[in-house]
Amino acid sequence: MINEMSVVITTYNRPELLKRCIESIYSQNYSLIEIIVVDDHSVPSYKNTIIDMYPNIKYIYQKENRGPGIARNKGIKLARNNFVILIDDDDIFIEGAFNEIKKFLSNNSDLNYPVFNFLRSNAKLDYNKYFFIYSFSNLIEGSIVGDVTHIINKRIFEGENQYKFPNSRIGAELLLWYRIAIDYGYPVINKIIVNLMDDSDERLTNINRQVKNAPDFAKYQIDIIDNFEEEIIKVNNLSFLVTKYKGAITYLLLAGKKKEAFKFWKRLCSFSKKQIVLGLLFLLPTKLIVLLFYRFRNS
Repeated sequence: MINEMSVVITTYNRPELLKRCIESIYSQNYSLIEIIVVDDHSVPSYKNTIIDMYPNIKYIYQKENRGPGIARNKGIKLARNNFVILIDDDDIFIEGAFNEIKKFLSNNSDLNYPVFNFLRSNAKLDYNKYFFIYSFSNLIEGSIVGDVTHIINKRIFEGENQYKFPNSRIGAELLLWYRIAIDYGYPVINKIIVNLMDDSDERLTNINRQVKNAPDFAKYQIDIIDNFEEEIIKVNNLSFLVTKYKGAITYLLLAGKKKEAFKFWKRLCSFSKKQIVLGLLFLLPTKLIVLLFYRFRNS
């Protein structure tokens, strides 16, 4: 039934934020909701505390920390309902969120997409329509600024293509959305249902985290290049491709992997000669590159 939905909350070392997120669900007064919490190995565990407070939720505690992608995949797989709403533990649903989702799904039951996307409070779109199907080209052009909330349609998501979130500690979920945008299109509903809160210091945009996990961020850029370079060239967005190469080079240098970074720099220069100037970075020690990165990001 469309009325019945599941909510998957991924959490890691943030019990108070998780409680706030769960409370935002209970405050909806929408009874046809299954709540699944997937804990990515928080230490110390707060599983029993949460279960005591909210005995109706399903709480999964992972045996090791493996990143948000694997946690989301597990939650989707365990959800008993076809439509699965994904939310991070540090965000909250706004009043009437589930009724808004129910209204859209009920009025558009003929739409067959692996995912539907409502807005979070920091999102801005380049159009005013209530509903729009973004293409891969739209996504890499930056037509969506900010974040969206994903409603997974399990029937299609787990169907023929067997979509999954990337196995990455930094999320890297755009790899999934790019693929779906190419295969189906990327549907966005122009309605905010989640408030993105800014009181967590563990967001991916945290500079310290980017430096610490530079190898993972480098792999993310490289995966985009390896999986979508042909599609990016096909839609004639060379500037986006250059940005991904520069990102890969930067994070590889932050990780001290100069030889690998040099290979990507050579590839970049083969189609964008003005990027030769980046070769100056290879003359600098890693510590100085890190310092320059901090100064650039804080400027």
